[in-house]
Amino acid sequence: MTHESHFPKLLAPREPRARFIGRFIEHWLDGAKDKQGAYADEVRAIYFAHNPDPADRRIKFFSTDDALHDLRENRQVVMRRLRGEIKFEADFEEAAVLALPTGPRQSLLRQLSARYGLLAVPIPEVAGAGASNLAKLCKEFAEAVEAYGPLLDGDGQINAQDSTVKLLKALAETDDLLGVVTSHRAAICSALDAKGVLHA
Repeated sequence: MTHESHFPKLLAPREPRARFIGRFIEHWLDGAKDKQGAYADEVRAIYFAHNPDPADRRIKFFSTDDALHDLRENRQVVMRRLRGEIKFEADFEEAAVLALPTGPRQSLLRQLSARYGLLAVPIPEVAGAGASNLAKLCKEFAEAVEAYGPLLDGDGQINAQDSTVKLLKALAETDDLLGVVTSHRAAICSALDAKGVLHA
């Protein structure tokens, strides 16, 4: 079997990953320089935290006694990478994504995962999957079904004609359900591992 037959969708022409991420973040920043500066400072902080040894830092952020100067210069460091004017390093991508607030970060991670044909769900907490958490599973399922109702009412389809607010609500409830289900699945897989039983 050829490589292409395994991954036909992954090999289709599409926007380069760096450009996709840069465009997403720039759209979120919406051209606001104050927002760009605050975001860039968060990127810098995360990058420094991930690379505490200065010898490991390939990106030269400014860190002097002049805070306003550093904010202006670091905004340029970040924005030039988002716009593709400077190489978009892997270490920069990680800091750029993690510096986003929860909502846009989750949205971007979902879209990046979809590029690989995967779903983005939180890493499960196996300890939280037990009898006491079964009620949460039922609750999240009920809330997801409730959120789907308004979308399916009428034409019986979920599509672009549906309300953006209702679509976002359904997406949030689906993500909550996936997180709980994944936790329970992880607990089952962990138990099978302990027994030496193979699982998918």
